[in-house]
Amino acid sequence: MKKITIALLLIMVAFSANAQYKGQFRFIHSYEMTSDKGFFGMSFGGEYLFQNYLSIHPSMTFYTPATGNARGFDVNMRYYLTEKEKQWYTLIGYGHYTRVFEFNPERIRRHNSVNLGAGGMLKFRDELGINPEIRYQPMGRNEVIFKLAIVYFIN
Repeated sequence: MKKITIALLLIMVAFSANAQYKGQFRFIHSYEMTSDKGFFGMSFGGEYLFQNYLSIHPSMTFYTPATGNARGFDVNMRYYLTEKEKQWYTLIGYGHYTRVFEFNPERIRRHNSVNLGAGGMLKFRDELGINPEIRYQPMGRNEVIFKLAIVYFIN
């Protein structure tokens, strides 16, 4: 119940603020660390603001477990709360995670999950910035993911 209350409060705050503008594109290269297993991942994605304040952010992550391989695919919707040099946002989305074990290739673990989180776009210049983010996946993986990204603002 607490998680639902916190999520509703974040959504209410999100819809009471002003932020970014329709038609902007961004390329994002990030590094991720999971809380539970301690996997390190490298991610590539993009972001498109399809409405003022709202964007869609698909990304593909390649994790490095001790054995085998793992990858994740996320599609998140971001709502921007602020503008200018520091752009803070909340997010909600969908994540799919697949892990194949090295010594038993028939053993495959797949998870679908909901993503809830927040982050920011901190501009260094007009075309470059960093993007710290924290994301919680309450269903499926039940993990917290910490992300730090380099962002290229295309327009």
